[in-house]
Amino acid sequence: FTAAALRQIGFQMNEQLELICSILRTSIYIVLFATWGISVSNRIIQPQVRRYLVAISALMGFWIAIRGIKYSLAECPWVMRHLWYLYYLGMLFIPLLVVFIALSLGKPESFRLPKWTKLLYIPTTILLLLVLTNDLHQLVFRFPADATVWMDDYRYGIVYFLAVGWMVLCALTALAIMLVKCRVPHSRKVLVLPFVPVIMALLYGVCYIFRAPWLRLIAADMTVVFCLLFAAALESCIQCGLIQANTHYRELFDAATVGAQITDGEYHVCLSSRAAKPVSEELLRQTEQGPVVLENGIRISGAPIHEGHVVWSEDLSPLMKVLDELKEAKENLEDSNDVRRLIQDAAGMKKSLQNLENALDSLDRIPSVKSPLEGQDIDAIQERLYSIIQRETAPQIRLMDELIDRAQHAETEEKCVRLLRKMLVIGAYLKRRSNLVFLADKMSILEAKEISLTFGESMDNLEMCGIICGFCLELTESVLAVHIMEMYDFFEKVTERSLDRMSSLTVYVGQTAEGLSLIINTDSAADLSDLASDTVQICRDEDSEWKLTLNLGMGGDEQ
Repeated sequence: FTAAALRQIGFQMNEQLELICSILRTSIYIVLFATWGISVSNRIIQPQVRRYLVAISALMGFWIAIRGIKYSLAECPWVMRHLWYLYYLGMLFIPLLVVFIALSLGKPESFRLPKWTKLLYIPTTILLLLVLTNDLHQLVFRFPADATVWMDDYRYGIVYFLAVGWMVLCALTALAIMLVKCRVPHSRKVLVLPFVPVIMALLYGVCYIFRAPWLRLIAADMTVVFCLLFAAALESCIQCGLIQANTHYRELFDAATVGAQITDGEYHVCLSSRAAKPVSEELLRQTEQGPVVLENGIRISGAPIHEGHVVWSEDLSPLMKVLDELKEAKENLEDSNDVRRLIQDAAGMKKSLQNLENALDSLDRIPSVKSPLEGQDIDAIQERLYSIIQRETAPQIRLMDELIDRAQHAETEEKCVRLLRKMLVIGAYLKRRSNLVFLADKMSILEAKEISLTFGESMDNLEMCGIICGFCLELTESVLAVHIMEMYDFFEKVTERSLDRMSSLTVYVGQTAEGLSLIINTDSAADLSDLASDTVQICRDEDSEWKLTLNLGMGGDEQ
């Protein structure tokens, strides 16, 4: 509005003051679009989208600068005309860059546009060259043959309409791609907003081509109008969520579950999350040398950032406790003589255990009731169960042993913590799988809630590895214990293979007409196709997400 006022003031002044007003207007516009360019650079996260938006703001600044220079060279018609032709550098390439922005939306940071998109530069560049060389062919603007100075008296040629059509096509194509890619829920009314400046630009273009007399009074500066409408359309896309942006960083940091603080160069706290606990300045300075572990298992880490530092805390006490337990377990497993003795004892008792089981089976009792003879052979039964557990979890025990060795020889603390988190996942499986063996020995049918307890503990530990998990159980009837173990074993296969190569995993357990159904959805980058079998169906969608379905026979009373 200030620039528009300066334009009207300039009309009432002499030539010198009018020139000053024109320079002020140009400066205002350049600062305006430069500020917008800096703003989108700070808000947009996807690197490619950010670069294209900054390039658009630079083209707008160039366009405005060329326009300002053009009006200050009234005594050089030839230079003015060619500066006018340069307007089309921004007019043609801004819509093209918007198409590239639309194609880049929703892609990872490493995404690069496919090579075929470079072909779009060809028609754009050809149209620009035809405009710049208009004096040779007059296919864009046609000037009178008897005119001595080619300025305002002209008609439009066929290339002009091709250029306008190309600009409109690029703009509408970009909006269509953004709408198709939009993932904002309940946003139909909001998504109308970006079309408002686009429709205004189309109407303005039509009026400008036909040189409506009233247009010169209210919006004669075509360059400024189009730049403002382009910027308004793109900013509307950002505000509507068509172009993803991050704002409200302070509120986000404050609400973060991580106990973190941002300090200046002298370790004076400038910003702190709600989960952060007060830490002395001396302790903050110690993080420059490396992470500091307190007696209660809290690790304080720090890293330099622009003009300051960021310091965060992590509670490692559960991991340290697990590590101690794993070290103790390893020492027990390394005692090979004891392991061999247990195996021999178990083999020696096999015959007597078989006789005991036959006697129990002959009794007309429910599975949960034990024979009075059970107390006499409790050691033998325990040995049998431990043998079963060792046999059925042997791969995971070997994997755990390997992870412990790797953690003890890890080069960095970060790598050690990553290995410890993997051990938590394997350890949870060993714990819950052993528990299922003990439960199955007491009763062959278990309540459905045992499924939630079993999968829930594994998923809690998976989330400590940074994997987003979800679980849904739509089952109320009792289930055969052997079926729970089959489902859990299949879940563990998928997890172990994908542990380092997935970011999300969801599990559904329900009942179909044929029996039990376990469905696992994950974005794992590992190849899971070889897990398919007669009972397992596997498919992968266009977003590279796996769907694995394990179907089992009926359980409970019907079985």
